[in-house]
Amino acid sequence: MATPDRQDLVRNAVSFLSDPKAQAAPLAQRVQFLEAKGLTAPEIEEAMRQAGANQTVPSPAYGPSAYAPAYGPMPYNPVQLPPSQWDWRDYFITAVVSGAIAYGAAALFRKYVSPHLRPPSATAYEQDKDAMAAQFDAAEALLKEIQAETAAVRAAVEEQNEKVSKVTQEVEGVIKNMRDGEARTRDEMREIREEVNNVREMLPKVRFCLFMIEKNKESHNQSLAELQQELRSLKALLLSRGPGISTGPSTPILPGKPSIPAWQLAGGSSAQSVSTPSTPPPMLPPTTVLNGKGKDVAVTESETP
Repeated sequence: MATPDRQDLVRNAVSFLSDPKAQAAPLAQRVQFLEAKGLTAPEIEEAMRQAGANQTVPSPAYGPSAYAPAYGPMPYNPVQLPPSQWDWRDYFITAVVSGAIAYGAAALFRKYVSPHLRPPSATAYEQDKDAMAAQFDAAEALLKEIQAETAAVRAAVEEQNEKVSKVTQEVEGVIKNMRDGEARTRDEMREIREEVNNVREMLPKVRFCLFMIEKNKESHNQSLAELQQELRSLKALLLSRGPGISTGPSTPILPGKPSIPAWQLAGGSSAQSVSTPSTPPPMLPPTTVLNGKGKDVAVTESETP
């Protein structure tokens, strides 16, 4: 249901459409005017229907006796408006609107499309050239800096490689020396082990040699003691016999066959029996001595009285 305000708008629209001056205007302009006033399309149709109904009602020109009055609601018949005729105002408005639209389109074209279609000017070209040259210079400087950093890194890597190679060679030399020292130590240990084994094998022989030396030493000491005792006894006999010979009368000695006195024979036989050893001293077996290099050297020891 329409509100009172909307009904007032419809009534005003009906009165507007019923005005002869408004009827002389084109239909499109009248509809546009009503829409500008805030009427909707159904309301405009309703106003046009009411305005058409008001125009079709005939005014009474004759007396009431001609026709009988008709009562009841009249049926709604849509009014066919005659085609409107354009006058100079319509053409003027159309020309103004078309000119405004063309001017706006031309302004938009000049502002947004034409700069992209026109070739760049010499100044813009120079500016672009300078900007590109500056960018190329910056890129070249950056490239040179990167090359310098790369060269420094390469030099550092090469120096590090040289140090690593030197250290590797030193380590290899140390390892080689250690291996050589280990081999020498192994050889020396083997020689020492062989010498120890030889010494261990020679211990019984050395013990036997020491035993024989001690035994010969004891026999020699005993022989020397006996010899000293015989010498002392001979000295005592010589001393005991010496004074008797010197005190006797001196008689001339006749040359003849020499003879051995009886006491000398007795003393000589006893001295011979004492001085002659009962058994000859035994010969010592050859002694094997190490020369410090794991080799045996035979040494023959013999003692004579």
